[in-house]
Amino acid sequence: MQFQFRTAAQIVFGRGEYRRVASLMAGFGQRVLLVTGASSLNRGGVQRSLMDALAEQVEHIEHVTVSGEPAVALADELTRRCREAGCQAVLAVGGGSVIDIGKAVAALARNEGACIDYLEDVDRGPPRPLREVPLSVIAVPTTAGSGSEVTRNSVLKVPELRVKRSLRSELMIPKVAIIDPDLIETAPQRVAASAGMDALTHLLEGYLSKGAQPLTDALALRGIELLWRALHRLAVLFQGHLSSLLPETHDNLALSSLWGGIVLANAGLGAVHGLVAPLGGLCDVAHGDGCACLLPATFRVNARALHRRQPHGPAMVRLCELVRLLTDGGNDLEEAVERLILLRRNLGILSLEEQGVHSRQFAQIVSQSRGGSMRSNPIELTDDELINILQTSHGR
Repeated sequence: MQFQFRTAAQIVFGRGEYRRVASLMAGFGQRVLLVTGASSLNRGGVQRSLMDALAEQVEHIEHVTVSGEPAVALADELTRRCREAGCQAVLAVGGGSVIDIGKAVAALARNEGACIDYLEDVDRGPPRPLREVPLSVIAVPTTAGSGSEVTRNSVLKVPELRVKRSLRSELMIPKVAIIDPDLIETAPQRVAASAGMDALTHLLEGYLSKGAQPLTDALALRGIELLWRALHRLAVLFQGHLSSLLPETHDNLALSSLWGGIVLANAGLGAVHGLVAPLGGLCDVAHGDGCACLLPATFRVNARALHRRQPHGPAMVRLCELVRLLTDGGNDLEEAVERLILLRRNLGILSLEEQGVHSRQFAQIVSQSRGGSMRSNPIELTDDELINILQTSHGR
């Protein structure tokens, strides 16, 4: 048995821990690029208190805001601002897109060339490797989903190709990840649902992945157990059958999202993430929404492919374990699939058809899906099997 395991140098978890950001930041430099979402930190006065605390610890704060899912041009623009301001470290506080762009800028600030030169699978040959160590990054997520605070890649849009692609390097893992459920708790319902399904996909795909290993297995199985319960509680709240959630629900959302990030960084993912990258680029479907829609059908197609072509392989054993987790100890694949579909609906996430995806786009989505995460899927799926996933996911 051989494996390696990597994550952030320091992980800080707990309610109120975001208030330690300023003191932790001071150890990495006196000139800081602060990357935040356009409005998420305004809730509860978090941004003001954060800025005041930083001002007492550092010499200069270059504050930039990010809205939506970032593109390569934004990475280049923020890199220019970072260099001109002489920033020595990056503090990214926000959702996965905010942390992703912060990590990208930290890498590009120390390395010459345009962002697209470093991206995978953009039809320009092998990506340019990072030669210089990036600026130090402290990542503080405000959503429970992406796990970007502990991953080694940054996902960016490439508008001219209508795809999303990764800038990836071992050097890009943040130095410090601060996970505070108080910040997670303020996310809007739509964001919380989409992010939570992204995290669930990370854990399920990471457990089935070709790169799965003992440490990621332990985190994935326990994470699925916690997150499955938490997402169902979230759905009950959204449907108006609960007035509020116990604090432990948001604690578990935050914790399982963190574990999902660690799992994907070390084990890889699978066909859901292989398909969702071109789906997002071509159709502007939000990443977590796309995962929620594709996950049930991908689970079924993987199971059938494994049963036909690798019935006695280790992935089949792993898949049966996941069926048991999703069905409270049962062994019915279709029940597991139906439960995933029902959870997506109860969280208020629309189908692909309702989000404007057209069946005429399926062939192009499949043709652009073969790189990245698809390589870690437990079994190689045919184009027909991938088309089947899109067709089955489309209108339900």
